[in-house]
Amino acid sequence: MDPYFTGEPLRIGNETQLLIDDTIIEDRWRLERRLNTPSKYARNPVLVKDKPWEGDQVISPTVLWDEAYGRYRMWYTCFNRSHYEAGGGPVYYIAYAESDDGYTWEKPLFDHCPLGPHKKTNIVYYGTHEQGLPGRKQQRVQKGQIFIDPADPDPARRYKLICLEGRPKPELGEVHSELNLTCSPDGIHWTLWGERSLLDNHSDCANHVVYNPRAGRWLLYCRPTVYNSGRSGGQRHHRRRVSLMTSTDFEDWSYPRTVLYPDEYDLPDYDHVHVFPYGNLYLMLYAAMEGDDTGRDEIRLASSADGARWERFHTRAAFLGRGGDGAWDCGTVIPSGEPVRQGEYLLFYYSGANLGQHECGDRQGGAGVARLKVDRFAGQWAGDREPGYLLTKEFLLEGSRLRVNLEPDKRPYYAPRLRAELLRHPPLGQHATSKEVYDGFSLDDCDPLTIDHTDAPLTWRGSPDLSTLKGRPIYVRFELFQAALYAFRVTDE
Repeated sequence: MDPYFTGEPLRIGNETQLLIDDTIIEDRWRLERRLNTPSKYARNPVLVKDKPWEGDQVISPTVLWDEAYGRYRMWYTCFNRSHYEAGGGPVYYIAYAESDDGYTWEKPLFDHCPLGPHKKTNIVYYGTHEQGLPGRKQQRVQKGQIFIDPADPDPARRYKLICLEGRPKPELGEVHSELNLTCSPDGIHWTLWGERSLLDNHSDCANHVVYNPRAGRWLLYCRPTVYNSGRSGGQRHHRRRVSLMTSTDFEDWSYPRTVLYPDEYDLPDYDHVHVFPYGNLYLMLYAAMEGDDTGRDEIRLASSADGARWERFHTRAAFLGRGGDGAWDCGTVIPSGEPVRQGEYLLFYYSGANLGQHECGDRQGGAGVARLKVDRFAGQWAGDREPGYLLTKEFLLEGSRLRVNLEPDKRPYYAPRLRAELLRHPPLGQHATSKEVYDGFSLDDCDPLTIDHTDAPLTWRGSPDLSTLKGRPIYVRFELFQAALYAFRVTDE
């Protein structure tokens, strides 16, 4: 059983505590959870197909701020339909761009991945082995995720790529498309790694990994290998679900288990997802898809405390929706990676197109970006007429400051505020009284906070210092009026 329910306080340390779900919440009163929506960049798309070697579509941007390199770096997938239909040449392959600001991108040229008459391209990898039938041999690398792994002692493995790529199968007499690890020392020159795949399955989605430090395990998100229908033939794609594999060493992986599938309140398919750790939670951006007809997607939000048990945001509203009629992304909006921190904002990069996956026509698209203030995925909003209250679960105070991410209602004539008090539970069998509040840390002692701030310190009678309570178990009771609370954290300064 969870130690919390045997009487132990939580150990939250100094992690940001998001208030999207009930992971850190004991109780609440007259508060409404509201989903926020990132603001799309007015000059989207930020990257489009404009080179002759980029094929017919550019999709799936992965963007990282590379501290050692000093620039934003993007890896994206090119799809070449003529190669796909003719049966020769690379079909899916990875190209590269970089930027100083995350919005304006350059495509440097290299000579190690020529294509046709083009001796220099910004292609960085199109696979190691050809696959397919004789006369229709093709190279294809379907990018899932690229990440930097500074903990790997081998510098040749500093950059890692999780992808679908062909690997020889002597027992089958063919090159088989499997989920593989490919590595690079610089993000430009890539090598298929190891003697075997991560998963011997054509998992055609945004395959990716996340590390769970509490469990000491890697989490790999992919398509399931056992699914709702064993039939094929005339049936449409029915494997658009999310499954999870785990490993302690990145070599031996558990069998994939399904962790999320569409329910009665959602669209019938989850085409692509991306999971990333954020504060006390794992967050999932999933592309809910109208798979029965148009194949149009929009990005929705789910949360989890452990990466395995997921809760979809209750309204099922779009976290990042499609553009309006005629917009470049009016048909498809698909997540492509975790957000990138830029000051007090998060940048969300995504694939967009004017058509859904099942729609015919002149498909145009590219990579877009949207931004959201840090932590503000979803807030606990108090109403207009009376305060709302949020009580955290009991936790051990491991710091001397309490900081909050607060957004006051900015409508005229409003008087938004936030106050908080710190309390302990009464002894078992005794009634709760005002004595449960620690001396000097009541609501009346708290200085009302009224500013829009992503990391504001709370003070009691002018002081933010909580050192007298450090090491003690506490609850925090927040009082909100005409404002939203997104997150809190305990710090030492």
